[in-house]
Amino acid sequence: MKYWQIYILGLLLGLPFLGAAQNPAPTGKIVDVDYSDTLWVDQTAGNTFLRGNVRMRQGNIVLLCNLAKKNDLINVVEAYGNVRIIQGDSLTLTGDTAMYFGNTRQSKMLGRVVTLNDKTATLKTRKLDYDMNTRIASYNTGGTLVDKTSTLTSKEGYYNTLTKLSLFKKNVKMISPETDLFADSLRYSTLSKDAYFIAPTKIISKKKKSQAENDTLFTSSGSYNLNTRISNFRGRSTVRMPNNELTGDSLFYDPITQIGIARGNVVMIAKKDSAILTGQIGRYFGKTGISRVYGEALLRKFFSKDTLLLSADTLISQEIRGVKDTTRRLIADRNVLVFRRDLQAKCDSLIYNMADSLISFFKKPILWNGQNQSEADTILVRLVDNKMRTMYLKRRAFIIARDTLMQFNQVKGRRITAYFNAKSELDHTLVEGNGESIYFAKKDDNKPIGMNYVQSGRMRLHFKEGQVKRIAFLGTPDGVLHPPKEVTSENRELDGFNWREKDRPTRDMVKRVKKTVTPPANPVSTKKVPTTASTKK
Repeated sequence: MKYWQIYILGLLLGLPFLGAAQNPAPTGKIVDVDYSDTLWVDQTAGNTFLRGNVRMRQGNIVLLCNLAKKNDLINVVEAYGNVRIIQGDSLTLTGDTAMYFGNTRQSKMLGRVVTLNDKTATLKTRKLDYDMNTRIASYNTGGTLVDKTSTLTSKEGYYNTLTKLSLFKKNVKMISPETDLFADSLRYSTLSKDAYFIAPTKIISKKKKSQAENDTLFTSSGSYNLNTRISNFRGRSTVRMPNNELTGDSLFYDPITQIGIARGNVVMIAKKDSAILTGQIGRYFGKTGISRVYGEALLRKFFSKDTLLLSADTLISQEIRGVKDTTRRLIADRNVLVFRRDLQAKCDSLIYNMADSLISFFKKPILWNGQNQSEADTILVRLVDNKMRTMYLKRRAFIIARDTLMQFNQVKGRRITAYFNAKSELDHTLVEGNGESIYFAKKDDNKPIGMNYVQSGRMRLHFKEGQVKRIAFLGTPDGVLHPPKEVTSENRELDGFNWREKDRPTRDMVKRVKKTVTPPANPVSTKKVPTTASTKK
């Protein structure tokens, strides 16, 4: 191996240069013969032939074999049969044949199985080059490195017996009781058990009894420790778990604690729920079943014919683990926007229970459905077959329905329950407590009749295409019909009316919202997530 090649290799292994300048080779020092059963000399060619129990020495290097040819003119030894080269008391090379170059203290060994043992690891191959100065062994015919933790195979390899660092290339495979690793290139320390990646790598972290499947990791750069099984990846990396998948521009994952932290363009997939969470920081806590995403946090929940988009400052996904099944609850906090074809919403916080398809909106929520707008202190929406079926508006409830003449039918009360038909269109509402309504009556030919204003403690309104078709009262109503000429800007709106079409989220608005990345100081909260409010009338 040339000097510059050794220097570059030292850099690849992350080591100071360990060449001849550091440990000068005894150039010119002839390899001495300690013992041989027979010996004869060819003085003309400078060759010495040795047979039987051959033992030679150069400094702390001992060479043993059955048959040898030693040339003192060029200081080269050819060894055959049960060849062993021993360096100090820590390294042994064995093979069938070897060439030893005394001036450079380098050896080339061949055999059906060539073995290097340095008391830390055992390297086996068919052809091995070893430099006694740099203490680096290399092969390119395929080899296997075995230590107490793992078995590593590759097409090419370099192993430094001084620092215990190695570099492996081409078809690299590392097997241990807990891990299977596959890569094109790999650096590995037999002391620290750290593996460093510089090429596409796949790691299978073998399952425990409690796991249904293995965890699988994909990366091109970073490190993995075989003892702790902790991954620290740089560059686009993924951990694929039985029920979830986490991807980011950098990734930390500990399969023992089941904690994963991803940063930069994070993608978190909940497989069973057909949902994808994206953002800038993602944290996964497998033992508690909690996932958190911060910064441009966005949920995509896929249905058969539609996709729910939801953005917020923070998105939290929590597994609700039952005896027979596991369901999921999604919590959105601050600046929440929602878009579906049949539903758009804006609020400050939200809880989505996927088990019973109940979505709860808190802190000044406002919802849009078709030509309808709904507001209250708290709003609950129940989905049936992934379609809006019932809406519960609690405290200061207000619904506005715009009709075909662009008039605003209105209803308000302490509590409103709205029911939707199979097309997710408003069908009828039940108003309870201080009910008020304004609706614009029309003839069959769409000519206006007038505006009805009604007060009642309890009323039921039936809608069709955004227009009130029928109204029923429980108790004695108080109302008045204003002819079209008497309808003014002052009496055509209930107190609190505010048509907020400009605030209605669009698909692009939800997808493009930029959030500030502000994860809490303590990401693992022991506080229980509140259950959604009761939906009883």
